[in-house]
Amino acid sequence: MHRLLSQTAAELRQGFADGSVTPLDALQAALDQIDTVNGALNAVVAVDRERAAHAAQEAGRRWEKGSPLSVLDGIPVTVKDSVRAVGMPWRHGAAPNDTLPDCQADSPPAARLREAGAVIVGKTTMPDFGMLASGVSSLYGIVRNPWGLAASPGGSSSGAGASLAAGIGWGAVGSDIAGSVRLPAGHCGLVALKPTQGRIPHLPSSTVRSAGPMARTVGELADLYSVIARPDARDELSLPGEDFDPAADLLAAAGVRGARIAVLLDMGYGHRASDDVTAVVRRAADTLAAAGASVETVAPPFDEDPYPALDTLFQVRARTEWEAFDDAGRARVLPELVAWSQRADHLSATDLERAAHLVGRSRDRITRHLAAYDLVLAPVLPVVAFPAQSVGLDVERPLAHCLYTCWFNQTGQPAAALCFGMAEQMPVGVQVVGPRFADQRVLAVTRYLEAHRGFTPDWPLVPRDAGRTNVPA
Repeated sequence: MHRLLSQTAAELRQGFADGSVTPLDALQAALDQIDTVNGALNAVVAVDRERAAHAAQEAGRRWEKGSPLSVLDGIPVTVKDSVRAVGMPWRHGAAPNDTLPDCQADSPPAARLREAGAVIVGKTTMPDFGMLASGVSSLYGIVRNPWGLAASPGGSSSGAGASLAAGIGWGAVGSDIAGSVRLPAGHCGLVALKPTQGRIPHLPSSTVRSAGPMARTVGELADLYSVIARPDARDELSLPGEDFDPAADLLAAAGVRGARIAVLLDMGYGHRASDDVTAVVRRAADTLAAAGASVETVAPPFDEDPYPALDTLFQVRARTEWEAFDDAGRARVLPELVAWSQRADHLSATDLERAAHLVGRSRDRITRHLAAYDLVLAPVLPVVAFPAQSVGLDVERPLAHCLYTCWFNQTGQPAAALCFGMAEQMPVGVQVVGPRFADQRVLAVTRYLEAHRGFTPDWPLVPRDAGRTNVPA
């Protein structure tokens, strides 16, 4: 195992600065780890060796001159299949896309990474259309969690989660429409941020889907955020740039002290958080209370099930992408996704508008329910793990277990995930949510929790067979 895999990005930068390590060394460590573990994980689907080597060489020259472009200069990272990057394939997880030509232009996140000197090593797996919160794809097959190979890494940024946990690269860019960077972070012991909507430009523009950084530490997450959270005129919804405080860790305690924090353990519908998950969230709440926060467990925001309307919007989104293929292509899409999304076939335009109205009403309801609080602490997902071959906890509603994450896409709020405990040898995450535009405060509070959780994850650089894999009854 390469010695560099256990180093942080900050330690790599120190090595780049004093000449004890080069960006080419870091790249080779990432490539060697791909060769070693990817056969077990199925997490990385395209490796851009030539461009990555060139980027690493150029970064090395800049470090030799003492003029790095950014905190990411020379740092190996990956991007999700859905993030277009020059010279690499875009497949969106679906088998019918396997003959599309390689990308000729960088999406905004990839463009910002290259401008910053980051070394984009390759692309990571995802399920069909990004419409499953698991690692099952008609094109890529089953993605596995290095903490326990029989367990799912979550989704839809499946490969990003699995590869980072196994030491491939020092950061990843995923995308999140219902929890798709936070859920893999929860499954794989990572940190991730779904930013304020518009803070990180992405294409096509969306009011609910965002690109998001993923990493092993909050410091590395903040590095990524500082680079990719810059405006791009191609995304008409992107926000103006913000001043990013590189010393945000010094403000972490101030971000907690006096904060009014809601602990949200029950949504009022759907899967309830398991005892293991609840215990971890409560321990995080106690940690914040000990730092001077005012912590209160809140009642469920919903007294009736709001999910069917949101499920309808997801079905229509998936069905629209499926219908773009010819008959032969449609037959190659993941059967479970086809069966779930075909319910959209009988919907009228007014049915869709009615569902959108109901989702908007639910969005407003949860916003009002939590308006009195500065921050929200919640589970990332209701269970510790489920089997790698499963599309979710409920094949009939494969995104239903995203209930703790999906509504913060609708509200546009920043939400971070952090591993804060372990259960049956698998990571358990907590979610920190703030008001719109409070991304940096969310990062600061997440950093505080990381510093006070009492352990550092024992990263599965050698993928493990152990771990809980049964879906709870």
